[in-house]
Amino acid sequence: MKLKHWMGSILLVLFLAVKPAAADEISDLKAMVLQMREDYEEKIEMLEGRIQQLEQGRDRMVSERVAEIKKDLKEEIKKESINVEYAGRHNAPVGDGGVVVENPFGLSSVSLGGYADMEYHDLNNAESTFRQHRFVLNLAAQINERLRFNSEYEIEYGGPSSEGGDGEAKVEQAYIDYLINDKINLRGGAILVPFGRYNLYHDSDLQDLTLRPLVARDIVPTTWTEAGYGFFGEFDPVFGDYEDMTVKYEVYGVNGLDGGFSDTGLGGARNSLKTDNNDGKAVVGRLAVSPFLGHEIGFSGYWGEYADDGDAIKGGALDTFNTFGPFELITEYAYFDVEESPTLLTDRANFFQGAYAQLNYHFWPEFLSDTFLGRGFDNPTFTLVGRYDWARIHDDIDSGTGDNEEERYTIGLNYRPVDNFVIKFEYIFSDTDNESLEEGDGDGFVLSTSIGF
Repeated sequence: MKLKHWMGSILLVLFLAVKPAAADEISDLKAMVLQMREDYEEKIEMLEGRIQQLEQGRDRMVSERVAEIKKDLKEEIKKESINVEYAGRHNAPVGDGGVVVENPFGLSSVSLGGYADMEYHDLNNAESTFRQHRFVLNLAAQINERLRFNSEYEIEYGGPSSEGGDGEAKVEQAYIDYLINDKINLRGGAILVPFGRYNLYHDSDLQDLTLRPLVARDIVPTTWTEAGYGFFGEFDPVFGDYEDMTVKYEVYGVNGLDGGFSDTGLGGARNSLKTDNNDGKAVVGRLAVSPFLGHEIGFSGYWGEYADDGDAIKGGALDTFNTFGPFELITEYAYFDVEESPTLLTDRANFFQGAYAQLNYHFWPEFLSDTFLGRGFDNPTFTLVGRYDWARIHDDIDSGTGDNEEERYTIGLNYRPVDNFVIKFEYIFSDTDNESLEEGDGDGFVLSTSIGF
């Protein structure tokens, strides 16, 4: 019994002596585990940081590659619209055409193209008639990557004749470009005036309706050509999410409009390409902003003296072009204010304004692909068109009272087997207050065929 008590005392002493040592080891083990955990967490954070850097680098590489692809696409689009080999009709948004003739001396590439149209008019306030309206030749040359010439010669209604025909033949464009860089280039010659969108894209085969808008007939005297010099260019700024933004501009000093206008339109005020009617020169320009492909808004301005007495014509225009899948929405508004000295003996039209809005819907029924309408064509298209026109001109008090105003509603359908050939059919409804500007109160249909080459 005493032995048992003695052995128990020994074990108790040993147990009490060992327990603190085990507690220290456990504490050390806990500290080691905590340190390992801190080390692993630090390594994990380092790995996460490295992964984030790799992801950022990958995203940056992807963004840079996407930017390069977008830049290449823009360059390709630019090459399509300003082709080195085919220098003519370089402003055309659709079609290309033309024949390139190599200069035998190897000095330049000369291109020949143009467009033509044939119309039939049947309105209830006039005799029905066929019209061979326009035959236009485009001659252009690219003698160097930085030197370019473009011209357009138009013959309307067969041209002038000794038999008293009412046609005409004239130069619509004939200018030289000295290309410096994308942002600034020099242009001089007979220039298509950059006022509004329609005057720049007026070719018949580019349009989905036969009749030009009232604003492009009586307010902006389309086709409006002036002799002068100026600059044009293009920028590609980046604002936030608008990475595809493009800004284009044209600005010229020209002879300007003269006093030949009337209270039914500005067409008679187009000046000579030879001499100015006064010492004052006009300034005209257009700024076009495209936030992304398929959308554009244009701002135009004009100022110039039209007489020797210092009276001036001032104008502004706003135009838009937007695509939404198969839909296109095109609008344009223009206004001109005419200053008039109080000493003049005759009254003048003091303002000209007008607008139009046009909606196009492009479609193609697949069941027609194997018919004569689709067979042999890569991308035949029908376009359903609706347009509202309006123009208002101050009356010069020689007839009636109030302003001369006209409205027109048009519904049309056209067929394009290819981009630059079109058959158009449209029906119009017109209404006039006071003097007639175009169709007057005439309603009826118009049929036409246009081709660009």
